[in-house]
Amino acid sequence: MMIVVWDELWIEKDVSGETLRAAVGQAHGGAGDDVIVVDGIAAAPERAAAVEVYRTRGGGEFATRIQLNGQEPDDRRLFCARLASALQCKVLGDDGKVNPFTFMLYEPGNAMRVSLEPAQLDEQAAVVVGPYVERDEDEDARPTRPVRLVTEPTQYRETRGGRVAHIVCDYMVEGLPRAPLVPWSPEASDSYEKLQRLLGTLAYRKASDDELGSIRNWRTRLRAEFPDPEKAGWFVVEVLEAADIVLAEPWDPNLPAMTT
Repeated sequence: MMIVVWDELWIEKDVSGETLRAAVGQAHGGAGDDVIVVDGIAAAPERAAAVEVYRTRGGGEFATRIQLNGQEPDDRRLFCARLASALQCKVLGDDGKVNPFTFMLYEPGNAMRVSLEPAQLDEQAAVVVGPYVERDEDEDARPTRPVRLVTEPTQYRETRGGRVAHIVCDYMVEGLPRAPLVPWSPEASDSYEKLQRLLGTLAYRKASDDELGSIRNWRTRLRAEFPDPEKAGWFVVEVLEAADIVLAEPWDPNLPAMTT
């Protein structure tokens, strides 16, 4: 049997076969429950399935490594983001670049391109060095604002949760961040990071009163520090937009998206 792998991922923690099967099915969306987990890259599955997950031991900072075969998801990056949320841990995946030592690191509600330690990766161990820095890119040639992806409307993005997920888990992953034109305080950096992370999880569920209060406080802090969000750089404009959507009561990710 020939295995045609459509993705290979590293998972931070050791997960059971049933946990992995359920998480992949939830993240995929199109496969439903027709997912089977096989222990070992060379092992044969017990039956045919829409998605076959070949699980093996990882290395370095990631305990599990998987290869996926069968029906591909509509959006691989969205699949990885959802898988990280379902497993509540980091997931390392292909970033689509030629550089063999850069990957996309997905966490619940956040994603970034990172560099890995080459010597460790050669030994089949994934160790993250830090965020990827494009040292050779001409700074003057970078766009001052990310370009939004133009896609066909889908049911996923027609809901309020879908809109937040599109901003936080899709656009803020795919787009290019603006360069900051004003300094950031440690408090602002902390608020930005926590706000982005929480919004990414609330794209798929309702929020508690405490969570809504935290979002309101972080939003207020960012707006106070950056009266002109454009000058703050990164994706401050977008994360504030997502916060406004969640705080437009009542928050329910399954409600139809608001029109402006």
